[in-house]
Amino acid sequence: MVESKYVLYGLVSGAVSGLVAGILTYLTLPSVDAVLEQVRSRINITSVPEDILRSYISLGLILAPFIIFFIALILGALFGALYDFLDQKIPGSPIIAVLLTGTIYAGILVLPNIVLGGSQQNIIVNSGLTITYTLVLIALTIYKNPRKQG
Repeated sequence: MVESKYVLYGLVSGAVSGLVAGILTYLTLPSVDAVLEQVRSRINITSVPEDILRSYISLGLILAPFIIFFIALILGALFGALYDFLDQKIPGSPIIAVLLTGTIYAGILVLPNIVLGGSQQNIIVNSGLTITYTLVLIALTIYKNPRKQG
């Protein structure tokens, strides 16, 4: 059982946003050939047979959406704890703490990709993840305020 409704709400928001990010990842994944070409251009892989490399790349591309889902779930719980902390420190509506939590989440995931010139795919997936997380957290907070435990 989860000790805090804030962390529970973070987990639920993380699960929903992870599902959305997984779908976005699946829809925007490059082909095996495109990834193989990038790998060839960056490192010398003459000692590895191409069929083995293709199989590893295929496996990685298949697992990517699931890995993103589990990472979003873990981050959801962590940011749920941050939401708890911010809600205790900031007077007023808990929606303010939700928006601040979502802004911090976006700042950590999206801003570095924009500033450092990350791929368009990363920016889209991380933006979808943080927006979905924040919207689900707002909906859960409106539905049942976590300040009222029980």
